[in-house]
Amino acid sequence: MADTVKLYYVDPYMKKNEAVVIKTREYKRAGESGAETSQCEIITDKTCFYPEGGGQISDRGTINGLTVDSVYEQKDENGCAVIVHRLCGPCAVKPGDAVSCEIDFGARFQNMQDHTAQHILSEAFIRTADLHTISMHMGPEYMTIDLLVTEKHGKISEKNFKLDRSILDNAENLANSIVHQNLKVRSRLIDRIELTGISLRKTPELADEKVRLVSAEGFDNSLCCGTHLASTGEAGIIKIIGQQKANNAVRIRFVSGMRALNDYRRKNYVLAEAAEYLSVEGSELTRSIEKISAENKSLAKKKNELFDNFYAKTACELGEGKYLENGIYWLEPDDLEYGELARIGQIFSKAAGSFGFALIAGDASGFFRFIIGRTQNYPRDAKKAFAEIAASFGVKGGGSPLVAQGGTIERTRTAEFKKLVNDVFSIQAAAKVF
Repeated sequence: MADTVKLYYVDPYMKKNEAVVIKTREYKRAGESGAETSQCEIITDKTCFYPEGGGQISDRGTINGLTVDSVYEQKDENGCAVIVHRLCGPCAVKPGDAVSCEIDFGARFQNMQDHTAQHILSEAFIRTADLHTISMHMGPEYMTIDLLVTEKHGKISEKNFKLDRSILDNAENLANSIVHQNLKVRSRLIDRIELTGISLRKTPELADEKVRLVSAEGFDNSLCCGTHLASTGEAGIIKIIGQQKANNAVRIRFVSGMRALNDYRRKNYVLAEAAEYLSVEGSELTRSIEKISAENKSLAKKKNELFDNFYAKTACELGEGKYLENGIYWLEPDDLEYGELARIGQIFSKAAGSFGFALIAGDASGFFRFIIGRTQNYPRDAKKAFAEIAASFGVKGGGSPLVAQGGTIERTRTAEFKKLVNDVFSIQAAAKVF
């Protein structure tokens, strides 16, 4: 068997080709149900399908109408480099059969835009900020490059470190100016010795005598095995959409081509709808959101104050003996979250007087969690009472002699829960010795 002829290098714009099957084999794959399904792997004499590698995802498409699930390159038993096409289905062809290979060119062209845009943007970061790309990744929604950060760029040790916006803007501006210049992009296989005198953006360790050089005329030279555009203008637009710290680097997310247009269109719709909803111009949206946020914080503070005051007053009334059943105050609200019940428990436990309390928080799934507690003068132990509840209902949790909490318990057992709490925690629970 010989090497597979890689037509995607001959012409990366090739959408389909005819080929001859050299070898087929069955591949077992576990399905969603756990049962194994058979898939066919095909090796042909030539292919326009690009295999996954070098940071670029593989092409999608069909062979004789069957969907190609993935494509990868490997060495065969004779050391030949062959391209393996994994199909979604059992083998319907055999060695010697002629087949029609057709890629999803929309996806291929986006890959070409993204990969060429990555070369341009990586070089732009070097020229504008001396930030070097140490890795790249092509994803289904955007691409990323990791830029190595040095001391002159800031303290990468800071938890939420980010590059200054001006650094991103300058690189982005230069990258898009290269797009507008519509420079010729050339991809060719050369002898390694020919690299002498060529300024590469990055010089990797080289083992092969032949290397593939991708050049954006007068701007960037890189060794790369991916598929690329014929000119920088075809990248359309290069837009940075985010950054995040990644160890000693900053990971830049960006989009290009139609993906960049779709990203802009989606975000523009969102911003336009938000501005219309708030009855402001788009340019005033940030200020309006900041105003609403400040108002919400003020309202939340007032709400919390009213909340605490209300339950502090309730605690005073409980200390006077009001609303108690056998010394216990029961609260089972429908409109409070569990965290709010915990705040109520803290308020009650610090109150004067002598009373216990049981707070129940249900959820939409038919279960509830609970908090039981007491004041300093109430003659029962919440921790010991919780142990009785945990033993009866098999729940987890814990706490102190003053306040304990746990769950979850089925709502259908609420009456059973209340009876047990009365038995072990009420003022009349004389049968239990705490």
